[in-house]
Amino acid sequence: LMAASAPSLHAPLQAAPRQTAAPRQTDAPRQTSSPAAAPQKKGTGQVPAGVTLAPQMPAPGSPRPYQFPKPITKTLPNGLRVFVIPGGKEPSVTVRLVLTTAGTAQDPQSKAGLAQLAAALLTDGTARRSAQQIAEAIDFVGGSLSANADDDGTYATAVVVKKDFDLAMDLLSDVVLHAAFQKEELDRRREQLLSNFEVEYADGNYLASAVFSRLVYGQHPYGFPEEGTPVSVRKITREDLLQFRDARYVPNGALLAFAGDITPDAAYQAAEKYFGNWAKKDLPSPSWPTPPAATGLRIFVVDKPDSVQTQIRVGHSGIPRNDPDFLPLYVTNRIFGGGFNSRLSTKVRQEKGFTYGAYSQLDSHRSAGSFLASTSTRTETTADATRLVVDLISEMRTGNVTPQELSFARDYLVGVFPIQSETPAQVAGRILNVAHYDLPADYYGTYRERILALGPSEVKAMTQRYFDASNLYVVLMGNAKAFRESLAKVFPGVKIEEISAAELDLLSPGLRGGSSLASVPAATPESLSQGRALLLAAAQAAGGPAIAKLESVDVHSKGLLSLSTGDLATEIHMQLAYPNSLRVDSKLPAGNMTQGFDGNTGWVSSAQGTQRVPPAFNSEFARGVALSGGLGVLRLALAGQVDAQLIGEEDVQGKKLTALAWAAPFGEVKLYLDPANQLITAARYLSNTPQGQVDSIQVWNDFRAVDGIQYPFHSVTFRNGTRYSEITVDEVKLNTKLDPSVFNVPQ
Repeated sequence: LMAASAPSLHAPLQAAPRQTAAPRQTDAPRQTSSPAAAPQKKGTGQVPAGVTLAPQMPAPGSPRPYQFPKPITKTLPNGLRVFVIPGGKEPSVTVRLVLTTAGTAQDPQSKAGLAQLAAALLTDGTARRSAQQIAEAIDFVGGSLSANADDDGTYATAVVVKKDFDLAMDLLSDVVLHAAFQKEELDRRREQLLSNFEVEYADGNYLASAVFSRLVYGQHPYGFPEEGTPVSVRKITREDLLQFRDARYVPNGALLAFAGDITPDAAYQAAEKYFGNWAKKDLPSPSWPTPPAATGLRIFVVDKPDSVQTQIRVGHSGIPRNDPDFLPLYVTNRIFGGGFNSRLSTKVRQEKGFTYGAYSQLDSHRSAGSFLASTSTRTETTADATRLVVDLISEMRTGNVTPQELSFARDYLVGVFPIQSETPAQVAGRILNVAHYDLPADYYGTYRERILALGPSEVKAMTQRYFDASNLYVVLMGNAKAFRESLAKVFPGVKIEEISAAELDLLSPGLRGGSSLASVPAATPESLSQGRALLLAAAQAAGGPAIAKLESVDVHSKGLLSLSTGDLATEIHMQLAYPNSLRVDSKLPAGNMTQGFDGNTGWVSSAQGTQRVPPAFNSEFARGVALSGGLGVLRLALAGQVDAQLIGEEDVQGKKLTALAWAAPFGEVKLYLDPANQLITAARYLSNTPQGQVDSIQVWNDFRAVDGIQYPFHSVTFRNGTRYSEITVDEVKLNTKLDPSVFNVPQ
């Protein structure tokens, strides 16, 4: 209320059961052809009448014996953990280094893409080798050297034959420890990225997945694009890259694996030689916001009028990689949408013909994860295909999995595991996963046995725990005009949010461009002078001297909150004492609630008791004081305490307004003035909520004179582009004597 007031297998086709001749005995003599034998009739190529063809899962074979290798481990004095997996069928050595403290999750939000850009530049030159020299050295021996980054780490890998092992170690250590990040190479890589963005931002598939990640992870860094955005990549400097490398590339946060044609002694000696002098650094544990849980069915439409198909993403938050439920959930997901023969693919692709492909996946990281069902469909079948995906998730929740489904999922995963663990690189990757994600040491040693031990009860527990169709994020990327009406009919009563693809800002909390001051040009003396003049004019229009003398505001109003379950009526009593005290009493159908702030401490009181709010939320109260009715900021402007710069004209809810940017103590704000009357009629800012930050816009109208001050008797607040609340004022009292104790935390 504060913001309101202030890999898959193809199944063979088999004929349905029918009467046939008695089967030939396997021990009977085999008939052979001879010149006198009757000629064999050829098939007609047609299915006989009464016979239908249906996809059937092939009968599983017995899993071949396989034992996942155990690594030999050692930790160097500087904290570098070394893993050696000797042997293997290939006459090569794979060396893989994981920097667990240098993932894209460590990127500053305004410079998203920093970790990936740093990784890409590792092989583009060092203090003693140029990019060409590095490429020629590894190419000459027929090896490979690469680096990349994802949410949880930066990875550098070298693969060579045994005789070139020392060269590989020299190159690997050189690029990781001594990358030059030369400006010309940075500029070249940046231009490549910007060109890639042009392609990706025109691709609905990319954008739909990016928007889904933002919704499901909120302000958690896993939600931001690993590669960054055009705006953030342009901001990255050579100094940023050097600082990131020096701060995040540390041996005590690194894992080094050797696999293939190498002995443990040779591996340890090489680790000591090339990485032993790498200086240890202590890093604080990251503190990230918890991804917001989906509450209700939230449909987010991204309008891309040139689309001929609609990209569909449906899912919710998931689990981290080391959660004990991961493996049983992985098997359960295989049944639902993890393969060509899964339920999702069978229903959406084969039975309904909505798409060429549909799948689901678990995206699990070190500290969080997500569950995602994904497909695309023709524009005209958008609503029906989306409804089907949601319904399939709902059906899966019953846990009614057939023995055949469970057996096929288990047998597939058990059978493919040895194939996916054949090469030294594959083995090294799995060994490092165990350490990287804090998995049990025998995780892969017992992997197949644990999968085979999973029964119907475990699968049912997973479906009931993680398949909840009533709380989902749905992202639709396509031509909204063509499916908007049918979508509303198929999902009656569900709030549908819509945004133009052209408006998308993948770094903004509300996903809309312009939601923060990140895109605002640097202030100039001229823009600041213009901003001050406009604010002073607004203050005069709102009441002039009466504004300067304003000490308190006491307002009774009625409110309407727009929730996923419907509108909720409330009665509100707001008491505000300048410069910094606020109290809001709300009468709700479920009970009364009071929020208060005495200038230092915020609190919330209800039938469940009184709680102090975290200090991070104090900015919400401070903003409420400054923006309530648009009056507090005018008081500050008259006192010379607001530096706001003129931005220019912007569209707010269909109306052209003059925008000012104010870097307020409680966060960045855009103030909007109506050129017709010079009054502040809207404000835009980022709100802290239990579900994370949201892009909020307050719009004020119905201004009436109260004791010489223009006060808005009606306001609407939008969150992430959707109406959140509506307030209609019944009574306003100005400059009444308020008891200071009403703002204090109740004892």
